[in-house]
Amino acid sequence: MPKGLLKKIASALRLSGKTHTHRLPGRGVWLLGLAAFLTSVTIAAIIPRGSNSLPVNALIPSTPPQTVLLGETSIPAAINLTTNLPAETEASHKTPDREQWIEVTIRKGDTLSDILKRAGHDSSDIHRLIQSNPDARVFRQMYPGQKLRMRIEANGPLQELVYETGPGEAFHLVRHEDRFELTKELRTFETRIAHVSGTIESSLFEDGQDAGLSDNLIMKLVEIFGWDIDFALDLRRGDNFSVIHEEKFWRGQKVTDGAILAAEFVNQGRLFRTIAFRDANGYTSYYTPDGASVRRPFLRTPVEFSRITSRFTGNRYHPILKTWRAHKGVDYAAPVGTPVRTTASGRVLSIGWNGGYGKRIVIRHNATYNTVYAHLSRFRSDLRVGSFVDQGQTIGNVGATGLASGPHLHYEFQVNGAHRNPLTFKFTGEAKIASQNRDEFARLANDWTARLDVISRGTQIAASR
Repeated sequence: MPKGLLKKIASALRLSGKTHTHRLPGRGVWLLGLAAFLTSVTIAAIIPRGSNSLPVNALIPSTPPQTVLLGETSIPAAINLTTNLPAETEASHKTPDREQWIEVTIRKGDTLSDILKRAGHDSSDIHRLIQSNPDARVFRQMYPGQKLRMRIEANGPLQELVYETGPGEAFHLVRHEDRFELTKELRTFETRIAHVSGTIESSLFEDGQDAGLSDNLIMKLVEIFGWDIDFALDLRRGDNFSVIHEEKFWRGQKVTDGAILAAEFVNQGRLFRTIAFRDANGYTSYYTPDGASVRRPFLRTPVEFSRITSRFTGNRYHPILKTWRAHKGVDYAAPVGTPVRTTASGRVLSIGWNGGYGKRIVIRHNATYNTVYAHLSRFRSDLRVGSFVDQGQTIGNVGATGLASGPHLHYEFQVNGAHRNPLTFKFTGEAKIASQNRDEFARLANDWTARLDVISRGTQIAASR
């Protein structure tokens, strides 16, 4: 979901309550058999980095970045790409006095030519490289808000251009006499473990931010627990959450958040917990501590952080037709343009205008289940009848087309052609973790469950003060 839109509808989500953040200095990702539990004090003061309290295979060495040659010659890996390094690190990577680095923020509509022209540099040599080297075409796909760094000589030409395309990847264009050469730098991050906990006072989005969760981690938390908790309806003051997750560091500075490793959510007194498991193919799934998948055949809601304005009922007064009739779906009010996601994987059965439904999409999931999404303002441009859509994928946007008194999504759930209430329909036979992974998962679940117990007790004690 775009961050701007998420901010607009976050009135359902920031908290002023008591929240608590603790960090673990361990570098492990999957810490099997770790005896030391989380405590409310900083573990760094007790266990120095590299301590034998951590299993050897859990340590991720802090190695220099790889430099992949995409042109003719490589460049030193010592070039400083991190603008917020500590002073002593920054000093060790200074260029000679006659050279300097300039950082430029990419504006909306900017091209590389625009940026170089504003800085007073010729772009013809770079453009020749971009035309001849497919790897250099990444410089054509720059996005607003990203950074470009330029190394220049005093009163001289551009010497180097650095474009960071992601936390672990950067492209360098380096001048060698009368031409530029392209290299790609890959970084190996140090992974540490942190945990965050908080209590709901206002909304998940705001309270999660106050606790120290990033927007991405909040959305991941909603995705994981969205099978059991309707975050548009079920959230209550006093609910609480705890999240154990990875953090990625580069030269001592945090770069980004990693995966959620374990989490719990207490909603209206009901406890939900999940444990992450990464299989042999590197795919991460989430399970309850007893090994049942948290993933259900259908998501609870097709629109995140909306509110229900009309429920499934056999007799409802239609605000436009001025008559009583059955309402065979659920209406979710949301601003025009809010993304609508498919609640399960399937194929588009029909798409287009359909009378009072306005712009409508029907998705067939299998021989048993269909879902309907109506009153849309627009469809995703590449969708056609027969298109495959994955669960959670955006298929259109909220609107007020057809017989709609205001912007909302009308959502229907059909079982063997009969309309059913999507809010109360129960699915059975949740998937279990594969038999070959059960022993390993059981050991992992025991570790994370014990740590969640400690975090939960700390959160409850703090909330009672």
